[in-house]
Amino acid sequence: MITRDDGFDLRWGERFPEGRRYLFVGITLFLFLIVIYGNSFHGAWQFDDTPNIVENRNIFLKTLDRADIAKTLYEPGKDSIGRPLSYLSFALNYYVGGLDVVGYHIVNFGIHYLASLFLFLFLYNTLKLPMVRERSDSASYGIALLATVFWATSPVQTTAVTYIVQRMASLAGLLYIMALYFYLKGRMTDGPWRRTCFWGLCVLSAVLSFAAKENAVMLSVSIWLYDFLLIQGVTRENIKKNAMVLVPVILGVLAVGLWYVDISRLLAGYENRPFTMTERLLTEPRVIVWYVTLLLYPVSSRLALIHDIELSHSLLSPWDTLPAIILIAGTVTLAAYLSRKRPLISFCILFFFLNHVIEGSIIPLELIYEHRNYIPSMLFFVPVAIFIVRILDYFSYTKRLQITTAALCVFLLWAQGHTVSLRNTLFQSPLLLWSDNVHKAPASSRSYNNLGTAYVRLGLYDEAYETFSRALKLNRQMNLSNRGVNLYNLGAHHLYIKGEYDTALTFFRSALEAYPGYWPIYNDLAACLTRKGDISEAHNTITAALSSWPENASLHCTLGVVLLKLGKYDQAVEEARHALALDPDLAGALRVLGESFLSKGKIRPATVCWERYEEKKPDSLEGKFALVELYAISGASDALSRTIEELICLKGSQDWHDLIERVEKETSLPVYLPEPEVIIPIITECIKMSVCR
Repeated sequence: MITRDDGFDLRWGERFPEGRRYLFVGITLFLFLIVIYGNSFHGAWQFDDTPNIVENRNIFLKTLDRADIAKTLYEPGKDSIGRPLSYLSFALNYYVGGLDVVGYHIVNFGIHYLASLFLFLFLYNTLKLPMVRERSDSASYGIALLATVFWATSPVQTTAVTYIVQRMASLAGLLYIMALYFYLKGRMTDGPWRRTCFWGLCVLSAVLSFAAKENAVMLSVSIWLYDFLLIQGVTRENIKKNAMVLVPVILGVLAVGLWYVDISRLLAGYENRPFTMTERLLTEPRVIVWYVTLLLYPVSSRLALIHDIELSHSLLSPWDTLPAIILIAGTVTLAAYLSRKRPLISFCILFFFLNHVIEGSIIPLELIYEHRNYIPSMLFFVPVAIFIVRILDYFSYTKRLQITTAALCVFLLWAQGHTVSLRNTLFQSPLLLWSDNVHKAPASSRSYNNLGTAYVRLGLYDEAYETFSRALKLNRQMNLSNRGVNLYNLGAHHLYIKGEYDTALTFFRSALEAYPGYWPIYNDLAACLTRKGDISEAHNTITAALSSWPENASLHCTLGVVLLKLGKYDQAVEEARHALALDPDLAGALRVLGESFLSKGKIRPATVCWERYEEKKPDSLEGKFALVELYAISGASDALSRTIEELICLKGSQDWHDLIERVEKETSLPVYLPEPEVIIPIITECIKMSVCR
């Protein structure tokens, strides 16, 4: 234990030491970060935000009851708890502000800011350790601040901060560095009570970090390595002693991994990948070397949400596979060599590679994502900062050279901040983000598929179809199920835009072969079959889907439509009510109820349901035409006149027949199709009555 007898007295008393220095760091970091991330607060929902937040009803927290909070801890579409702290944080965001993106971005920014503060505290106090302080001396403050600012403003961190769902990475990073800091404080503090408090905070932070994202499991190894290199020191006796400690630490990590991960399912994950385990292990060293170059040279042209990297099939294919392995092995060897004389440099190097082990191992994850550097890169800039400070010190006799070096640092920080700001603008629109990604990864099918989806949301259907077709032609997916999504998107275009049912069916069935675990394929396949008139097959399709997704509100709603078409009105009502119980905001279920009640001659409840639907979808032609017929039947002349006036506004210069034809294309599966010979006379008569008045 470090004590004052060692000559190491940092005077951790009741008064907070060096308050002005800490205050300066807090203000400086905040100003740096708010300037470069200020334009991120209105960034749109992107990519994995949709399934994890926007469409994840588990996190739609409306009360703080225990049962509602417990529901938020579950991964979407699964019966297991996964990354519970991250999902709970999303749920609390929803509780406060719904799906307004600003609140989510503010929390992400706050997490990154706090992570930067704790990183500084950890580095500053590490540089005061007896094993390090002789070399850092009075420069410890400058080194810690410079390394922290370089890390916090690095454009590589943008996806972990601006991309909302990657709060999982940044939240895990915050708690990870907090755990390291509290461990250090526990080792530095005298008195059993205070030591217990700090180590208790360390354990709590470690558990919460793992609850945010699983890669934090390497924290125990990081703490062991930190204690060995920077507190105890590398001696023959300590090597023997720590080797005995390392064994249970590694066994503990493996035990957590085996408890958390089903090995059989883990290896089965390669069935959905275009690479084998061997190819992944050969490719990852090249990925990690790429990460290093990206951290050192993070220009905008090299940054992307999805990177396309060539697979390594052998040590010599491609040629840089073996050099990458040799470079990493050589760097780790160098770190081991420096462990006695330069323990801090050694730890920083080993920390980087150690924390890439989980996502760079046999786990069949996708190969490369920038946000995976959030934790590993936390100490990356410490050697850089030490080098810069040493240069400034070396040229202390020449002010011109000192000013030049300082100006270079300022320029680098400005360049990093400018790049972060540019990246943030791309996240403000899916079209911008995926257009940029297609430009940077032109061989990536996934980038084109996501760009096509952005076009669809903007109503640019021809551009979307061309982009989806390009993605299918490239056939370069890092996840084979993505091919199924690609085929599904093409099928949906033929179904809803072109009205080519047979072609749509071909695409949907091919999509099911590629990705049988994607429920929207079943939903739209049933819609297509229903539109073709194959109601029985549609019923079989949607029933089969519900056996796999029994709590899916959209599937229950579609089954309600199918039952309605089969004339089973009571069953249709039951399914629609079940859908609304699962998702009270599902407007489509109100259509099923309204048309079912109308078919049973229950005009009043039918009218109420269509009115509720029209409140949720005020521009829906289907809802307005249904209400025209219902108001005419019930004699509600004022409501009828008001609804027809709204239809006239929507009609513009179109003919009434053309407007009625639009109803069929308005929704995926309309339940009410207005008959011109019924609707047009009602409208004409109402207009005449209004004129006469």
